[in-house]
Amino acid sequence: MKKLIVLIILFFAFSYLVADESLYVPGQLLIQLEENTNENLQLISENFSNLNLKPIKQLSRRMHIWLFEYDSGILLDEDILIAIKRHSVVKEAQFNHYVQERETYPDDPHFNNQWALENTGQTGGLPDADIDAPEAWDLNTGGITAFGDTLVVAIVDAGAYISHPDINWWKNYDEIPCNGIDDDENGYIDDYDGWNAYNSTGNIIASSHGTHVSGIAGAIGNNGLGVCGVNWNVQTMPVVGSSNTESVVVEAYGYVLEMRSIYNETYGDSGAFVVATNSSFGINYGNPEDYPLWSAMYDSMGVAGILSSAATMNITANVDEVGDMPTACDSDYLITVTNTTNLDEKYGSAAYGLTTIDLGAPGTDIYSTDQSNNYSYKTGTSMATPHVTGAVALLLSAAPEELLIQYMENPAEIALQIKTYILEGVEMLPSLDSLTVSGGRLNIFNSLDLMLNSNYAQNEIPESTIRLNNYPNPFNPETTIVFNLTAENAENAELVIYNLKGQKVKIISPSLCHPEFIEGRGQNKYSVTWNGTDENNQPIASGIYFFKLNIQNSPVKKMLLLK
Repeated sequence: MKKLIVLIILFFAFSYLVADESLYVPGQLLIQLEENTNENLQLISENFSNLNLKPIKQLSRRMHIWLFEYDSGILLDEDILIAIKRHSVVKEAQFNHYVQERETYPDDPHFNNQWALENTGQTGGLPDADIDAPEAWDLNTGGITAFGDTLVVAIVDAGAYISHPDINWWKNYDEIPCNGIDDDENGYIDDYDGWNAYNSTGNIIASSHGTHVSGIAGAIGNNGLGVCGVNWNVQTMPVVGSSNTESVVVEAYGYVLEMRSIYNETYGDSGAFVVATNSSFGINYGNPEDYPLWSAMYDSMGVAGILSSAATMNITANVDEVGDMPTACDSDYLITVTNTTNLDEKYGSAAYGLTTIDLGAPGTDIYSTDQSNNYSYKTGTSMATPHVTGAVALLLSAAPEELLIQYMENPAEIALQIKTYILEGVEMLPSLDSLTVSGGRLNIFNSLDLMLNSNYAQNEIPESTIRLNNYPNPFNPETTIVFNLTAENAENAELVIYNLKGQKVKIISPSLCHPEFIEGRGQNKYSVTWNGTDENNQPIASGIYFFKLNIQNSPVKKMLLLK
């Protein structure tokens, strides 16, 4: 019985050592010396000659760190490490641990066909000639912001197969479909599924091209079906509007602008939180000066917080010299894209331009969604561009609260900053050097890393935010919101509280006689207090809240942060 107990103990001890050893490279140590001298290297090697300890290579000259190897198995690794740590010339020592790459992979069965997202050479390409999607997904897979806002990308194309089950199609739930009435009063009748600018209806026609593009940006990830997009959960708004007739294009973009503007103005009560548009169409050799209204749409959408991605020509031409519409437009809110291959080279029949084309993205033999619930390969700058569109939404999905607050207050400024992260995060390629503005190919992991470590992301909450730090207890009576009002305006004032989803939390009645309206500290100053309850006088959750003071149709907008 005693032998059995001893054997069991030895078995578990051996199992522990084997499991522990699997965490590091056997027979290797990282040693930091007190001084980086040949004498110290020689001394430590001589003192542990029984282990055949010897330096392999210097890892950091400035920090005096070396990689050593020794004969494993002579003594317990733990005892060897302790002895070396105690040596007089050693400042620190450790095992050479294995490092696990932080990557998140979807269970979509055709993911292996999507070399653009992860290139292992599976299609004969160059390993890692991809946008580092799994590394990015380990940080965020997209769909909603840190505040729970549902992100939308608008795919302006020839149409889309909106029955495809692998895409999260956006719906305008404020509209009743097919009743011939503009239910949400946004100026568009029956726009339940999106908008068709060809015939100014809500009837979305099917298109292989538009369906393929939509899947690249936002096919549902990790759903056990088909493929996944750059952004796993983003909602896709189909807008039929790819045309060489400017009126159609302007109407298509006008719909997107209207829906995002309504969203901004109603704090999310209506409209759509569109953060990016995709344009995989254009006019070869077009001169933006001939299309001033089309060009102006990008700036107008940008002011509302929307970035637009556009595909350049599928022609070997320098857009700087010959022009193109829309990729020759000079709008700061436009990201222009050319096509790269699985070898990280610019595709032969793809336009370029040192001052007009911002970056490259994978666009050759791209596998994505297609009509009738199918999937297919397509090639072109049309396939490159939605990788960027999906990336814009992915960055905003991963954005920290501080950056999102700034985005809500200054959507145009932060939209440009998101564009900067995308361009500065590219992987530099010799094939794109001197051919594009950035000189590189999209890398969404790099862009996410830049954003998450940026000054924008780490800034304090803007000064316009009011901090109420004693929640969930009743507010400190000294915490008030003061307005300069005349007595007449104060009588007509109404304070409306919104949460970050745009839902109304409470309306404080418009009357100076109301107990929550108190005369302030001086003439024409009135302060408004709110005790952190909803319409039913129930305490609300901690978080960030907007308020709007309506004064004779002149709203004053600020933000509250409850902690």
